[in-house]
Amino acid sequence: MDRVTVEPRPDIAVEIRGCSVEIPLKGVNASSLDDERLVVRGRQSFLLALNSIDFTMRRGERVGILGSNGSGKTTLLRLISGLLPADSGSVRVSGSVRPLITIGAGTLPALTGRQNAKMRYGLLELRATTLAEYVSSVESFAELGGFFDLPVGTYSPGMLSRLQFAMSTIEPADILILDEWLGVADKDFHDRARERLLRFADQSECLLLASHDERLLDELTTRKVVLDRGRLISDTI
Repeated sequence: MDRVTVEPRPDIAVEIRGCSVEIPLKGVNASSLDDERLVVRGRQSFLLALNSIDFTMRRGERVGILGSNGSGKTTLLRLISGLLPADSGSVRVSGSVRPLITIGAGTLPALTGRQNAKMRYGLLELRATTLAEYVSSVESFAELGGFFDLPVGTYSPGMLSRLQFAMSTIEPADILILDEWLGVADKDFHDRARERLLRFADQSECLLLASHDERLLDELTTRKVVLDRGRLISDTI
């Protein structure tokens, strides 16, 4: 598989050609899968999570990804983010990518929220804000109180969502990728996060959003693609 990160191009942000992704099935009853999605090599079984996907996103586009659970939405986002390799085909990404996909990804449970924020600052290679400004912004928006200086391993899912969201929405990226992020947020945080997300998306050059929230998709996206059993079956503007 060929995955290439290139310098910004005039019109194309993401280009995927003939990509398939196979996920190893360990401890899973493969007999429940239909034949089309089951790949068997020797004693190992795989789920064909994406099946020969072709997808292009131009600069300035806001794309919503729809599909039932297990359709391949998260796999597609992970593929574009560089978090999963493809088993065939090619992926070309032009520009910086900011993925908000898995709650907890990129955080170390043994470190405090503050320490994780400092670590994230270095990983993101931010230029428009100092370390002190970044950490202060994360602390203020997440509203974790004293928990900000306690290990992340003590956080509830909602608290972890607050921290992750705050750390990832300080400085826009060329390509912003979101996967059903507000679903785990508590009600008090949800509305503030939604408003921040709308502003953040406006500042990002491209947006890819997978969500069951149709109102959010209508607000944020102008094009929708539909996945079903690992195949892209619809692409509409």
